[in-house]
Amino acid sequence: MNTITVIGNVGRDPELRYANSGTAVLKFSVADTIGRDDNKKTTWHDITVFGEMAENVGSALSKGQRVIIMGKLQKSKYMGRDGVEKEKAEIVADDVALSLRWASNMTNIPSPTSPEELPEDPF
Repeated sequence: MNTITVIGNVGRDPELRYANSGTAVLKFSVADTIGRDDNKKTTWHDITVFGEMAENVGSALSKGQRVIIMGKLQKSKYMGRDGVEKEKAEIVADDVALSLRWASNMTNIPSPTSPEELPEDPF
């Protein structure tokens, strides 16, 4: 089974385009950084999203947001400008979600301190 999960920050605003068939295609990059200070290592991942999810993700994401990407790793070959065949790896996303691990400005979400402050269930 070919499944990959990447958690990182969106490196550039997503670019939404449409194929000749009318299918939405969204592309963006995600920076995955491990380590601290002088031992930091950043890996960049190219992400591609198709269809209705591409339109939804394109309207929701912007540069700098922390995301969780789940999908499949695909490799393809192409001819570089120098005439040499090159290989590229990208993640074709099955799911994209915002990571709230370090969310600090969530002013529109109530944060009750005790069960008594929870709203009543309307059902």
